[in-house]
Amino acid sequence: MHSWGIAIDFDPANNQLRWGRDRARMAKPAYAPFLNAWESEGWISLGRERNFDWMHVQAARL
Repeated sequence: MHSWGIAIDFDPANNQLRWGRDRARMAKPAYAPFLNAWESEGWISLGRERNFDWMHVQAARL
């Protein structure tokens, strides 16, 4: 999805692929407005949907 331009990763050093909400920085409440903005435009947060890859948002449905 990244190669098609329909997925973006943010801050991979602090939101590693296999980290869950217990470790990922973007799982913290301070990042909720950021993720809400993406989701309001139809993007999906894999962190919120599947509790892994918190750095990843995508425009494609799961």
